[in-house]
Amino acid sequence: MSNENSTNGVNANRLLWAGFMAILAAGVGFGIRGGILATWGAEFGFTGQQLGEITGAGFTGFCFGIIIGGVIVDKIGYGKLVFAAFLFHALSAFVTFAATEGQAVETAFSYLYWGTFIFAVANGTLEAVANPLVSTLFPNKRTHYLNILHASWPAGLVLGGLAGWFLTDLMSWKMLLGLFLIPTVVYGLMFMGQKMPKSEASEKGLSIGEMFKDVGVLGGIIVCWLLALFFINAMGFADSTGIAIGGGLLLIVLLITHTHGMRGETVVSFGAVLLFVLFITHALVGAVELGTDGWIQNITGNILTPTEGKILFVFTSLVMFSLRFCADFIEKKLGLSPLGILLVCSILACVGLNLASG
Repeated sequence: MSNENSTNGVNANRLLWAGFMAILAAGVGFGIRGGILATWGAEFGFTGQQLGEITGAGFTGFCFGIIIGGVIVDKIGYGKLVFAAFLFHALSAFVTFAATEGQAVETAFSYLYWGTFIFAVANGTLEAVANPLVSTLFPNKRTHYLNILHASWPAGLVLGGLAGWFLTDLMSWKMLLGLFLIPTVVYGLMFMGQKMPKSEASEKGLSIGEMFKDVGVLGGIIVCWLLALFFINAMGFADSTGIAIGGGLLLIVLLITHTHGMRGETVVSFGAVLLFVLFITHALVGAVELGTDGWIQNITGNILTPTEGKILFVFTSLVMFSLRFCADFIEKKLGLSPLGILLVCSILACVGLNLASG
């Protein structure tokens, strides 16, 4: 592994593995939480809907973290966002652990909902940092090192799943969930004192409007619609208020990304169609992955024993880890391009989902 930024005083290898450890911490916490939903339901008397809302907070918070982090990362730098993510991870533990047996159901629900939300914001913020950071550190082998980076997520799921498998009966759910703080402290120490490179956009001096012109109106519609749904469903705002907030945010996107023509006229940036399609497909894939993984033991509990469900979760996460870590080998040795790998995986996913639903 070459240290491509050593001449600038940047320790690329350490930052890569710090990012790996950060996303691993997110995976550990996510994997453990998926295994203790039933415990929360029994201890606090939650309904299935309430447990689903807590799980959904993990999805919504992730979107907030990655969207806001992605917008500001080039302006404030990688280091400040890593520090913010670390604080969010620590804060999420304090909020979540405030839920105690004997509290009113609504009180415990609020603590667990917002604790999960804050944890997810931290995870999304780390994603917003780690992806461009690794791309900047290894510009000549981005795909290879990004695959290594993202192998940390299923690795964390495996560790979290195994922890839940073997330790559930030996410790309280708070001690079990608190295990994610171990890799959190590790990634904090690994990032501490490290010099961060500037992103490509920052090096070129691009404005926010120039960076996001390919997002444009089309991408803005997707993001603002999701935010409007959050304010309506999660925050309890009236439909009109949520829509007004979403519309106002879309107007801001228009103002930021518009350009001027040769005659000085205003030109609206509609965005790239391909990026718009990727926004939609990625949202669907994320819902299937995060939503299913976060609810996995409740899903498999209807068709498998608890032990079989845990084995399935750990096994599928291990397969994901192996394929991501070996993606460079698959691409080079089997001659599959990234799009070819995506096509093969899509076919396998369709076959697998149909078999599972049958």
